[in-house]
Amino acid sequence: MTQSSSARPFRHAALARWGSFWALLVVLCAGLASPLVSEAAAASSSSKSSSNSSKKKSSGGKSSAKKKSGSKKKASSKSAAPKPIRPLQRDVVGPEAVPDGDWAEGETDTDGEGDLEEDTGDAGDPESELEAIERELLSQPAGPEPEIVYAEGPPPPPPPPVKPRSLKHALIPGESLDDIAALYKVEVGDLAKWNGLRAGEPIPKKKKDLRVITTHSPPPREKLEHLIKRGDTWEKIGAEFGVEVATLRQQNPRLGDKLEPKPKQKLKVVAWKDLDVSPSAGLGTKLSQIRVRAGGLSIGKPNRGKLVRGVELPDRPDLYVKRKPDESYASTHTVMQTMAAITRFRHESSFKGQVVIGGMSRARGGRFRPHKSHQSGRDVDIRLPVLRSAEGKRHTTSADVDWKATWQLMRAFLDTGEVEYIFLEYNLQKRLYKAARESGVSREQLDAWLEWPVKIKKRSNKRVLIRHVEGHTTHMHVRIRCGPTEKHCYSSR
Repeated sequence: MTQSSSARPFRHAALARWGSFWALLVVLCAGLASPLVSEAAAASSSSKSSSNSSKKKSSGGKSSAKKKSGSKKKASSKSAAPKPIRPLQRDVVGPEAVPDGDWAEGETDTDGEGDLEEDTGDAGDPESELEAIERELLSQPAGPEPEIVYAEGPPPPPPPPVKPRSLKHALIPGESLDDIAALYKVEVGDLAKWNGLRAGEPIPKKKKDLRVITTHSPPPREKLEHLIKRGDTWEKIGAEFGVEVATLRQQNPRLGDKLEPKPKQKLKVVAWKDLDVSPSAGLGTKLSQIRVRAGGLSIGKPNRGKLVRGVELPDRPDLYVKRKPDESYASTHTVMQTMAAITRFRHESSFKGQVVIGGMSRARGGRFRPHKSHQSGRDVDIRLPVLRSAEGKRHTTSADVDWKATWQLMRAFLDTGEVEYIFLEYNLQKRLYKAARESGVSREQLDAWLEWPVKIKKRSNKRVLIRHVEGHTTHMHVRIRCGPTEKHCYSSR
């Protein structure tokens, strides 16, 4: 009994100690777990609030959005500072540069060379893109020497029928029936019959002239004479006259092989030369002699562009006068067509005055005042030809203009087939229309070229080439089309 009773207190004491140990352990674990539980609860509550706010935002409720903004403000006050807001970049349409103080808007220069074309508002190619294209083209070879390609324009109408007429042909030494028949475009047999001769036989020396019935008028003949001097030869005289040696000797049968006159003897070499007075005589030769440096290319638009390897308009005092040499650059294609048109004008018209070339472009193109265009080497300002009585005048009016010559100059450009526009004020087109009608141009053709007499508001600008632009009163503004090799060249409209 004693042993069992003594063992019970010992057991109870051991159990008490283990119980207190586990109780202490439970208290410690509970103390450590409470912060974790509170943090987990806070995280779960914040996730629920964010999900609820997203749902409310998608539903579009205004009150929930206000509550959310308030909760966000409270949370943001406790959290870190908000990130800075970056401004959005947007394209702004406005002027590219501030105009100079000494140039008023809309003002033109006193010499009438101001270009007042309306800006289309299209930004076009950015400057950086134009410069990139310029660098790319400059890295490439310029290419071979160009050849002039010139459109002759529409064929002239057929001439009215002409009745045959009888005339007399004065014979010159060496002529045959075949030569005369070819000259008057008749049959050899008919020519022999009219004059009582036999075809194939030489013309009798006693004959001084022959009767010819023809509808063709041969060109007039010029009689040339040369007094033989020591050292003269047939070749030398033939070159001087522009006559073949065989023809020259045939026309002078009495002179021997050697031209050696005796002392105090006067011998003459006589030649007859046909004069070609047709309007187009020699035009092809003049056009084929035009040579322009290759590689001048237009890029961009006339009112927002550049000029690569700009070609200076050659000095040709026989054709034109350059008013502004430092602004006389253009593309190869524009220079060729300008020289070809003025060459044709000089050849076909009787105008002997000056053709004054104003502004074209600068060596690298770009904007220069007072022009809004003239940036890509395709624009040419040309002073309207004036009458002799107005030559030398600083300021001219429409009464001083030679309108016949003005129309012939415009027509020469139109006949190239390379004109995009010609600008001239509307109130001056009436005089141009009258001059064109007097030269034989039909109303239908002029209706396709000029705005006058139809009012501008009732006519589509896309229909005509010669159109109104304010400021073009004493000069015409010619715009040439892009060349066939200018892939970065664009029309302005």
